[in-house]
This record gives sequence, C-alpha cells and structure tokens, in this order.
Amino acid sequence: MSDFNASTILKPHRLAKRIVFVLLYKVFWRMIFGLVIELKYIRADKVSLKGPVIYVANHNSHLDAMALMTVVPSARIHLTHSVAAQDFFGSGFKRWGMLHLVNAVLISRSRKENGEDPIEQLDAMLVEGRSLILFPEGTRGVPGSMGDFKRGVGHLASRHPGIPVVPIYLDGLYRNLPKGRSMIVPFGGTLLVGMPLVFSTESVDEITNATQAAVEAMAYELKNSNRLTPPT
Repeated sequence: MSDFNASTILKPHRLAKRIVFVLLYKVFWRMIFGLVIELKYIRADKVSLKGPVIYVANHNSHLDAMALMTVVPSARIHLTHSVAAQDFFGSGFKRWGMLHLVNAVLISRSRKENGEDPIEQLDAMLVEGRSLILFPEGTRGVPGSMGDFKRGVGHLASRHPGIPVVPIYLDGLYRNLPKGRSMIVPFGGTLLVGMPLVFSTESVDEITNATQAAVEAMAYELKNSNRLTPPT
C-alpha cells in the first residue's frame, strides 16, 4: 500500500490543493470555530498520524465535516475525504461545494443496482493511502443523541488491519447550525479526539461495536466532567 506523508514530493496541483485546504481549514474555519462558535478542542492523543486514518464521529450537523477537517494534520489534509451521501449532495452547488470545498467523496447509501458496493470505492481510497472521515450513523440523527453505528467502519478496518481508527465525539454543533437552517449561530460546543484504535483480527461486528463504544465513552466522559455544552 502506498503511503503519502509529509516527505512525499508533491506535484504542483497537489501542493496547490494542500495549501488551499490548509488556509481554508487551519486558518479560516479554525477561526470560525474558535472565535465565533467558541468550539473547545480536547485531544486525548496529540501525536500526528502520518499515514492513512479512518476518522469516525457522531453526526448531528452539517458543520461536523468542516470541524473534523480542522483537526486533520496539515500534511495530509488534501488526502483526507469526508464520506457523504450522494442522494443528498449529488447535484448542483451542494455537489460542487462538497467535492471542492469539503474534499468529500459521494457514495450511495446502499449497494447500487449494478451490484457495485460503495465499500469497494472507499476501500480503494485507503489502498491509495488516503484517509476517510466516516459518520457511521448514516445520517444526521436526533440532536444531542447518538444512533447505532452501521457496519461500514467494521468492513473497512477489517480489510486494513493496522490502519488507525480515530474516534471523535462532537457536542453542540447541532445548536450552531440546526437542521433546516442555513445561518451559523454562536452557541459553543466541544470536539473531543480520542485515542486511536488499531484492529488486527477482530470481526466486522467487533470493530463496529468497539468504535461506537469508544465514541459513547467520550460522550459519557464529557457529561460527567461538566465540560459538555450547557443546554440553551
């Protein structure tokens, strides 16, 4: 498997793309989240991962993907892709924005009529050395609650033993951009990056359950440490 890292000699278009995304997420969006929204960042592990990573987070807001991109290492930000639903973002300006501003990959939520499995598309990206941001609930859930994780993360991690799965818990962003709204409001929030999980011989279900348990444990930790965003 090829491995992109900071020492890789970048072609001009890749270098330009990396510079654009660093400015967009490490400067512009980091300022929006930090100064306007007042999002608190908490990291359990501050070591930058140099190779492919599978980031996994709960999902309540359209801000989630942008927030996660702000914690991706700068050297790999252009090689990191949020996984989004093609049926929702597959046309018009939404499609253009997801592809060119969010660096997303759009997939069908189920196996296509021709039998093509969307997991195969994501598997190929990991083989190329790219990183993925997954929202295993499959859709934005009920604000403030977490649904059961689908098995996609289990399938991908089981095919790529050794690739870190990084659990992330997002709290409060559904208040900053409520479902059905288009204007950001400054209600605060918390982004907690957990310790990487590395799997080897675990089954698809074991990986899926362990990943969900890690995100739920972070939610519990925030609630009981009084760092959870207070209700408005």
